[in-house]
Amino acid sequence: MFGPQLKGLPHVFDFSENNPKTLKYDPNNFDQFQEVVFSELHSSGASWGIGKYLEERKNILKNYPQIIAEKRIYHLGLDIIVPKGYELFAPINAIVYETGYESGVGNYGGYIILKHEIQNIPFYSFYGHLNTNHQVEKGQRLSGGERFGTIGEREDSGHWFTHTHLQIMTQQAINEGRMDQGYIAAKDISKIEEYFPTPYPLFRY
Repeated sequence: MFGPQLKGLPHVFDFSENNPKTLKYDPNNFDQFQEVVFSELHSSGASWGIGKYLEERKNILKNYPQIIAEKRIYHLGLDIIVPKGYELFAPINAIVYETGYESGVGNYGGYIILKHEIQNIPFYSFYGHLNTNHQVEKGQRLSGGERFGTIGEREDSGHWFTHTHLQIMTQQAINEGRMDQGYIAAKDISKIEEYFPTPYPLFRY
């Protein structure tokens, strides 16, 4: 997915409320958020990082009252934390299902959705926080390993630290209009496979 850009093993971040550092994060201040996260990354000796799938993130989401009220504090994606400008390559053959931009602090910024099919079963991979100068168009066919996007920052990343949010969605999730749902409540985790299966098998580096 990142070709030869990722070197060595990642630093695995703890973005849960068990980590007191998360109380210092300010998602409304890109420079501060970027500095805190990447200082930890550099101190670890790793050149890239991972934010976990289904991780509880109550502290990070404290500035988003609707999410907190709905108790949607469990992360539906896998965050791959790298500097801006890193290129993304299709993990397997795909069709570009959608490209777009979600404005506002704390949102996805630039995003691309790819449609895949394995054994006649369709599924979708979502990539958020991308440069909005999209390199692909809706309906375009991609071969596995073909470049389709780059990591964005500031407005392009929704003011999150530079990374991409990789999320898998089933056809049922698409049909029910749940493409923009990046977090889930604990009560819905039992149905996770119906909508947002684990992204780990698709992530190759």
